Amino acid sequence: MKTVFDGKHVVVKERDGWEFVERKSATEAAAVIAVTENDELIFVEQYRRPVDARVIDLPAGLVEGGDDAAATAKKELEEETGYSCERVEFLGKYATSPGITSEIVSLFRAHGVKRSGEPEEGIEVHLVPRKSAADWLRKRDALIDLKLNFVTQST
Repeated sequence: MKTVFDGKHVVVKERDGWEFVERKSATEAAAVIAVTENDELIFVEQYRRPVDARVIDLPAGLVEGGDDAAATAKKELEEETGYSCERVEFLGKYATSPGITSEIVSLFRAHGVKRSGEPEEGIEVHLVPRKSAADWLRKRDALIDLKLNFVTQST
């Protein structure tokens, strides 16, 4: 494997003639499906530079340093949304876009979700009734992260 480009935040690598992007700080992210005690899914919306648009997604973040994916999921839920949880349940590891990036996302379900603070600045939190989430997403002007299709079909 060789490095084709070494940027500030990403590296472009080549393996067997195939170029792909890898983050410098982490190759794994953690995302969390959280439902309030009122049966509302917790989504976040924020501007994402690579797509030059606001994106609705699950609370998520990079697994960095000595953290594990479960700890990252709990931390990101609280930081991004102002909600905390008692525990998270591991649901699986998923490739985000395996034709172009090496990033893997570990997906968790939060249990014992409670309001604990304020969301991170620049992030809009949406509390969406679980039963109408798919319809709610179809009516948004923002881009919708692909993971939310899975969430609205399986929760």
